[in-house]
Amino acid sequence: MRNLKQACKLLLTAGILLSGCHRSMASPNQSQVASILAEQFETVFYAKADLLRDSAGYKELSAKNANSLRVPFSDLMGGLQPLGDQVPTEVFAAADAVFVGAKDFQAPHGLGSVRSLFCFVVVFRDGSQFDISKVARGSSVISSVRDGIWTWETKATEGQPGPQKFFAIQNARAYLLVSNDITTLQTIAGGLASPNRTALQTPNEIPDWQSLSQHDLWGYRHYRHGTVHDKNAAGTIDVTSTATSLLVFIDTGKKNATLDLFASDSGTAEKMNAAGKLPQLKPVGTSAWETNISLVDDETSVERVLAVMWLFGFGIYL
Repeated sequence: MRNLKQACKLLLTAGILLSGCHRSMASPNQSQVASILAEQFETVFYAKADLLRDSAGYKELSAKNANSLRVPFSDLMGGLQPLGDQVPTEVFAAADAVFVGAKDFQAPHGLGSVRSLFCFVVVFRDGSQFDISKVARGSSVISSVRDGIWTWETKATEGQPGPQKFFAIQNARAYLLVSNDITTLQTIAGGLASPNRTALQTPNEIPDWQSLSQHDLWGYRHYRHGTVHDKNAAGTIDVTSTATSLLVFIDTGKKNATLDLFASDSGTAEKMNAAGKLPQLKPVGTSAWETNISLVDDETSVERVLAVMWLFGFGIYL
């Protein structure tokens, strides 16, 4: 991992990102989204849409710490911008939550953010009036591919070999899906629209779902050791073959993030502890290790959150 202090400054000053815990359980449609993404991707992140609406602080968290937590969603925030300055605001104002699935992590071209194959699922609130086809009618940037699929490009950014192409499809008033791969977009859209798929209360892949789904932001990674080609970009340099999964979630009221590692032995925990980027992982129960990261307003907490994001495949090279 490169210099996290520099990464923090880049996030906060160069505009890569957009300029507590609630007690209600996840809705059935959100459980279904989590389940489908966990089947298709190595990493899944979730955030309440409120967290993504601007670059200010969030609940008890400072702007610096909130911005570091927005890292997994930066491709969506930046990708919507070319459609119109107001479009990101309209999307997140109409949304209840946003998910992202990511895999196939690759180093950037030179400096910048780790690249991946991704799909975002924006879960709209009941009664949402957002309609991407209306956006398309007022924008010269977006065009129709086929069957309700839209596409556009963003300007080349640091770390990308050229302009980045986005594809999107809206499922009635329920979801907006945005991906950098049209086949992946269609797969996820088909899963969400399938009449034969029941809304799951508990995603099979994700442990401790009932507790995890109560948080304003959480991330889950199921390690797929055989598919990793660049361990540094994937954030798995310290991950041994005995590690199975990783969880992170925030408690905004306590200004705390909790990281849980699941493995059949202590090898990965020992290597992560030796790296010294996070507070020490300690055993909790059987085959699990945990550490807590304070989210107070200082450089240390931001650096540690960025170190966590690297472990999930959302690193930054400087």
